[in-house]
Amino acid sequence: LNNAGVMACPKMSTKDGFEFQLGVNHLGHFLLTQQLLPSLIEANKPVRIINVASAAHQFGQVDFNDLMRDKDYQPWEAYGQSKLANIMYTYE
Repeated sequence: LNNAGVMACPKMSTKDGFEFQLGVNHLGHFLLTQQLLPSLIEANKPVRIINVASAAHQFGQVDFNDLMRDKDYQPWEAYGQSKLANIMYTYE
């Protein structure tokens, strides 16, 4: 169950240099899931991965030209982007 998150924070970065909300709300979940997936598949048992998002994905836009929101950081826009990334990954 991928459910950790932060919301509408001031501009900060993770220790790896990612925009904080994208890093906490999406990239951490992505990395954990990708690392666990081979073991889950190998177990050959029914498994379910649940990604918790938010209705904020509806106003989110992923800006591939400025993922880290360095040009114009708006806390709610960054939050929406992180939640839309959750939805996009879930449907992948």
